Amino acid sequence: MSCYHKFIYDLQLEYVDWEVSTLFVGTFNPGWASCTNNNSEWFYGRTARNSFWNSLSLLHEGYKIESGKSEWLDFCRRNELAVTDILACIDNADENNPIHQTKICKFKDDDLAQFDVTINNIPQILNEHPKIRQVCITRQTLTEFWEDIFQDLLTYIDAHNNISLIKLRSPSRGAISGVEGDHSLFVANRWIQQGYQLF
Repeated sequence: MSCYHKFIYDLQLEYVDWEVSTLFVGTFNPGWASCTNNNSEWFYGRTARNSFWNSLSLLHEGYKIESGKSEWLDFCRRNELAVTDILACIDNADENNPIHQTKICKFKDDDLAQFDVTINNIPQILNEHPKIRQVCITRQTLTEFWEDIFQDLLTYIDAHNNISLIKLRSPSRGAISGVEGDHSLFVANRWIQQGYQLF
């Protein structure tokens, strides 16, 4: 029994009706109904635990946007942004296995390394959206598992010098250690320091 991505029908940017300059690639959002802690409406949508949308809107528009898929879509349209995730499915996950249930529903990326996975085809997205100039991943380091998962993307970007890959500090509040003041503003400022470009 597999665990498909909660927003699998948006992974190839099916929602995009604008030109994209910046693509954010996250990891995975489980589609199991039994993940009762997953109240996400869309990518990076667990806003009580994640400053992604607030940090990004502070960078682009100077204020924090309201939560919700329609607001996030409008924001992306205005700023030529798109979001997706690298994993489409956890193939050998069993929703009735309590160990699998815990590992997948805790939203800890490194817990996914024990599973077989289906990878979203990010190079295909880049081919279909040739105006993309930067690809951002919200991980500063890649363990061996994640390096393998991102390998096709890394190879594609190496062969296309018109696209930058930027590894950004995680906007997760789990990475809040050492942060003083507003977490969203801290993350936004760090992203600029790490090379994030406003187009």
